[in-house]
Amino acid sequence: MKTQQWLSCVAIVSVLVGCLMLCESCAPKKAAVPPQAPTKAETKAIFFPPDAQVRQADAVPEQQYLIQLGVYRITVPVGSVSRNEEFWKHIDEHAVDVPTYDLLYKNGVRIGVAAASEWDYFKEILDQHPAKTQPGAFSGVKVRDIDLEMKLKVPYQDLFYFDTSGDLVGRSFDRCDNILRVSFEPAPRKPGTTRLGICPVVRSLRERIVAVGDINTVSRQFVHPEQFYELNLSADIPLNSFLVVAPSPEGKWPSTLGNNFLINDGPTEQTETLMIFRPITYRQREAKSLAATQP
Repeated sequence: MKTQQWLSCVAIVSVLVGCLMLCESCAPKKAAVPPQAPTKAETKAIFFPPDAQVRQADAVPEQQYLIQLGVYRITVPVGSVSRNEEFWKHIDEHAVDVPTYDLLYKNGVRIGVAAASEWDYFKEILDQHPAKTQPGAFSGVKVRDIDLEMKLKVPYQDLFYFDTSGDLVGRSFDRCDNILRVSFEPAPRKPGTTRLGICPVVRSLRERIVAVGDINTVSRQFVHPEQFYELNLSADIPLNSFLVVAPSPEGKWPSTLGNNFLINDGPTEQTETLMIFRPITYRQREAKSLAATQP
């Protein structure tokens, strides 16, 4: 009797399970729920967005800069700048690399970079002396071979200088001109910074004996410029700054580079030349093509 009751219960449970499965198969299917946008809290937690959001379709065009270089040649009595330590306290002499600074200092030239805000102080010091200022300006994106004539028609001069290895080298020149050759361009990967290069050049007049026929000879003169690349200067001038070039205390010796280029012998006294190079950078507008402007 108990066995029959147990079998009947099993049969009833089987019938109920089958009915439930049939109802689920006949019920209408629910529509798929679309994915929702992430909330603000979830968005903040995404540190690395998908590549499609950060990838740029076009490359960033290179910005072109126009540079206007102002050159000021100021003549003051000798020692007014070269032996004035109060003047050099307002100039950053470490803006140029140490080997270049030391080499030029030993050869009679002192350099440094000053901020434009210091110009009023310099002007007060220069106003105390009878200064003679000769300004000049040059403009361009990349300018080469600007010749600044420092001394012209020098009958004879001896030039001794220390090279990069520390050796003393001497040369003699007849009927020569002393020139500072300047170039400037935008400094790579430094927006608004100007890279300024200065190289001393001695342009001398030489003679060459040329044979004419079997016996006669003739003398021909030619101009020979000689660049002193070991004594050149390359410095990056930041925005709103200017470069100062003046004689150093070692320039008192007549055969040094600073004496031959930056110190002049007057009728009654010696004078020295203070050079100021102030670049001003302008950002050029991008030129749009004609096809882009037409409808």
